Amino acid sequence: MATATATGMATATGRPTARPRWARARPDAMTGTPVFRRRPLSLASAAALSALAALALAHGAARAQEADTASQGTERKGFTVVPRVSVTETWTDNLALSPAGSRDKALITQVSPGITLSSQSGAVRGMFDYTLDGLVYLKSDRQSRLQNQLNTRGTAELVPQALFVDVQGNISQQSVSAFGQQAPSNQLDNPNRTEMRTLQVSPYWRGTLGSLANFELRAAGQIRNSSENTSGIGGVGANSGDSKDGSLSLNIGGPQGRVLNWGLQASTRRIHFDQTGIDNRTTTVQGSLTWVPDIDWTLGTNVGRERSDYFGSDTSTVYGFSAKWTPTPRTRIEGDWQHHSYGDSHNLSIEHRMTQIALRASNSQSVTTNDAPTGQASNYQLLDLQFSGIEPDPVKRDALVRAVLAAMGLNGDALTGNGFISNTAMLQKRTEVSIGWNGPRLVATLAANDSTTTRLGVSPTGTGDLSLTNRIRQRGASISLAYRFTPLSSGNLTYTRQHTVGDDIGSTDMKSLMANVAIRLGPRSDANLGLRHTRYDDGVFANSGYRENALFASLTQRF
Repeated sequence: MATATATGMATATGRPTARPRWARARPDAMTGTPVFRRRPLSLASAAALSALAALALAHGAARAQEADTASQGTERKGFTVVPRVSVTETWTDNLALSPAGSRDKALITQVSPGITLSSQSGAVRGMFDYTLDGLVYLKSDRQSRLQNQLNTRGTAELVPQALFVDVQGNISQQSVSAFGQQAPSNQLDNPNRTEMRTLQVSPYWRGTLGSLANFELRAAGQIRNSSENTSGIGGVGANSGDSKDGSLSLNIGGPQGRVLNWGLQASTRRIHFDQTGIDNRTTTVQGSLTWVPDIDWTLGTNVGRERSDYFGSDTSTVYGFSAKWTPTPRTRIEGDWQHHSYGDSHNLSIEHRMTQIALRASNSQSVTTNDAPTGQASNYQLLDLQFSGIEPDPVKRDALVRAVLAAMGLNGDALTGNGFISNTAMLQKRTEVSIGWNGPRLVATLAANDSTTTRLGVSPTGTGDLSLTNRIRQRGASISLAYRFTPLSSGNLTYTRQHTVGDDIGSTDMKSLMANVAIRLGPRSDANLGLRHTRYDDGVFANSGYRENALFASLTQRF
C-alpha cells in the first residue's frame, strides 16, 4: 500500500520534502512517517473578530430591547438574544495523544465567546447558535488555534402562506477516519480531526390547485467542505469530504382531511464529490395512496420508477409502504420500507415520554453521503423530548433544557460516535436507543448506537476508509449520572465507549470516564470542575494507542 501523506508534501517513496515555514510535522497514523500540516490563521482571525463584533452588537441590542420594553411596557414575544463567554483551563498529561514514554504534558487555556438567537414569531423563525473557541497551549510548542461551532436552522416566509426558504448551517469537529486516533476532547492535538462546514438552502412554494389538490415545489442545495489540515489516513487529503448536493422535487396530493387520499411525487438529485470527481444522480417518479382508518392510525403505500447510477445506469421499479400510530399524545410509533435496486431502505422509530422518563429508539437503513454523528441520542434531545409535554413553546423549552444541562453539569451535545469522512455514497444501517430519567435530584441518561456502513459502487483507490475495507461497523455507548447536592451544586459521572471494526483490517476501541462538579454562582454564571481518564487501544495501525488524564475548570457567564 502506498505511503499516505498530506497532498503535495511527500515524494513517491513517502519521504517528506523540505519543511515549509507554515507547516509542522506529525507522524502518519499508518506508517509513522512525518506528515506536514498547514495551519491557516487568516480566516480564523477574521472569524474571531466577527464573533466578538457580533457578541458586542447582540449585547447592545439586548440592552436596547430591555430599555425599549421598560419604556413601552411590552415585549417582543418569541425573540431572545443570549450572549455568553466561557473560560476553561485544562491540564493534560498527553496533549499529543502519544504512546507511553513520550507523553506531552501541557496546560490549555480556552476562551469561548458565543451567542444564541432564537425567534418563533414574525416572517423569520428559527435558531442561531455560534461559539468561537480560542485555544492557547502553555508549556508546549503547539501553536494556538481557533475552532468554530455553529448550529443554525430557520425559515423565512417571503410571501405569506406561499413562498418560503429553509436554511440550515453547521460547523463542528469531526473524525477524518473511523480507524484513526479518537479523542475525548477537541482541545487535544489530534491529527485525525477536521472542521466540517455544511450549509443548506431550500426555497419552496406551497399552494393549491383549486379544490382538487395541494402542491409543494421545492429546490435544495447543500455545500459541504472541511479544513485543509486533514490527516493522510487511508489516502484522505486536502478537500476530503468536500461535496455539492442539489435536488428538485414536486409533490401533489389531494386536499387534507380525507380518509383516503392520493399523491404524486417526482424528484431528481445530484451529488458531486470534489476529491474523487464522483457524480451520483437519482431520479424518481411515483404515486401514493394514504388511508386514515382511525385518528390514531395512518397507513400508506407507493409505487413508481427510479433511475440511479450507483452501480452503472439502472432503471427499476420502486415500491413501499408506511405506517404511523399515535395511541396517546406521549407516544409515537412510525415506520416505512422502500424497495430499491441498489438496496432496500427502511426506518422504524419509537418515542415515548412519561413524567420522569423519555425513551427514543430507531432502526434505519438508507443511502448516506457523510457519516456525521447524529444528535438523536444526545442529552439535549432527550431532555427536549421529555419537556415537550410541560412546555410546548420551543423557545421557552430550549431555555429550560439548557438551564437543566448547565445546573447538572451535563454536556448537551454528548454523542456515542465520531463518524468519519467519505468521498463516495454509502449504504448505512443504524440502530439507536436512548433513555433519559429526570427526577427531583437525579438526572440519568443512557444512549447506545450500532451502525454498519458499506460502499455503494466502486470507489477509486485512496479515498478514505472505504478504500481500505468494504464494510465498517461502529458501536458506541454513553451513560451519565448527575446528582443535585444542593440547589446550587451538582455532580456528574459520565462513561463513554466507542468501538470500530473493519473487514480484514482490525479494530479500535476508546473508553473514557469523566467526573465533574457544577456550581451555580449566580442567575447567569456557572463554574465546572472535573477530571477525565481516557484509554485508546489501536488494533489497526498498532502505533497510535495512548492513555490520557486531565484536570479542568471552567467558568461560563451569560449576559
